[in-house]
Amino acid sequence: MENKSLRPRHVEHHEIFTEVSMNEDSLDISSTYQDSTSKENNSKVHKIPFIGVFCALFSGIFFATASFIVAFVTNVDPIEILVIRSCTQLMSYVPVVIYNRNSFLGVEGERLFVCMRAVIGTVSMGTGYYSFRLIPLADASTIIFSSPAFVTLFACVLLREPCGMFQVFTIIITLTGVVLISKPTFLFGVSSTDQASSAHRLHGSLMAFCSCIAAALTFISLRKLQKTSTPVVICIFSIVSITSGLIYLSFFSKFSIPTCGEDGVLLILCGLCGTCGQFLLTTALKLEEAGPVSVARTVDVVLAFIFGVSFLNQYPSWTSIVGAFLVCSSVVITAIKKWMYRHKSQNVSLSERKTLTGKNCSSYNTFSSSK
Repeated sequence: MENKSLRPRHVEHHEIFTEVSMNEDSLDISSTYQDSTSKENNSKVHKIPFIGVFCALFSGIFFATASFIVAFVTNVDPIEILVIRSCTQLMSYVPVVIYNRNSFLGVEGERLFVCMRAVIGTVSMGTGYYSFRLIPLADASTIIFSSPAFVTLFACVLLREPCGMFQVFTIIITLTGVVLISKPTFLFGVSSTDQASSAHRLHGSLMAFCSCIAAALTFISLRKLQKTSTPVVICIFSIVSITSGLIYLSFFSKFSIPTCGEDGVLLILCGLCGTCGQFLLTTALKLEEAGPVSVARTVDVVLAFIFGVSFLNQYPSWTSIVGAFLVCSSVVITAIKKWMYRHKSQNVSLSERKTLTGKNCSSYNTFSSSK
C-alpha cells in the first residue's frame, strides 16, 4: 500500500502571488502557473541562468511603454485605447483557445468568478488609463503599483487569511507613499509650481487609487480560478472590456477610428506591448518564483519616471520620489519575505520527507531481518 506520509506536502500557490501585480494583466497567471505539463515543456529553458528575471524585466518594459503611449496620445479617449488594446489582445489569444479546444465560457463552477475578474479588471484598466491623463505618469504608475498591499488586506477580510504585524506595517508604508504622491491639499496646500492643478491631481489620484483597489479585488477573484485556463480568462476579459468600452463611448464620449498616421501606429503598438508584457510576465512566473519577479517588476516604476521626464516634461517633486521609494520598498520587502518563507517551508518539508523515508527504510530492514 502507498504510504501517504511520504507524499510531498501541498503548497498553496496562491500565496506567492500577493506581491506580483502592478498592471492588472499580470494577474492572469494562476492556472497557467500550476500547469505541470507546461513546466515539463520548459525544462530546457529552466537551465538558462536568470531567464525568469529577464522575462520579468522585459515585461516591465513593455507595460511601461504601453502606459506611456496612453499618456502620450492625448487626442484619443483612454477608454478607446483600452478597446483597441483589448481587440489586439483578443485576436492574439483566440487562436490559442481554439488550438487547445477550451470552452470560451470557462469551466463550470468558476464562471461567476471569471465574470467578476473581467468586470473588475475592466474597471481597473479604465480608471488607470484615465489617471495617466490627469497626473504625471510616474505618480499614477506608483499608486497602481501599490496594489499588493491591498491584496493582503482583502485576503484577510474576504478569504480569512492571516494578517500579522508585518502586513500591517507594509500597508502603512504603502499608504504613506500614496499620500505623499497624491499630495492632498489639506496636508500640503496648493503650490503654484505644481504641474497638475489641485483638482486634476485629486481626481487623477482617486482614479489611480480606484485602479489599485480594483486590481487587488481582481486578484482575489482569480484565486478562485483553479481550472479555467489563462487564455480563456484573458479572452473573456477582452470581450467584456470591448463591450463595456463601446457602451461607455456611445453615451459619454465619441468613438473615432484613428488615422493611419502616428496615432494609429502608437495605438497598435500599445496593444502589442500589453499583450507581449502579459505573455512575458506569465512566462517569468513559470520559470521563477514570484519574489524575484516582483522585485524585477519595479523597473516599471523607474521607466515611468524616465518616460515622464524625457518625453512628457513631467519632473517629479520630492514628495513623489519619496512616495515612490516607500511604495517600491513595501513591495520589495514583501516579495523577499514571501520568497524566504517559501524556501524555508520547502527545506523543512524536504527534511521531514527524508526523515520519514529513513524511518520507513529502517523499519523495512528490521522487518526483513526478522523474516
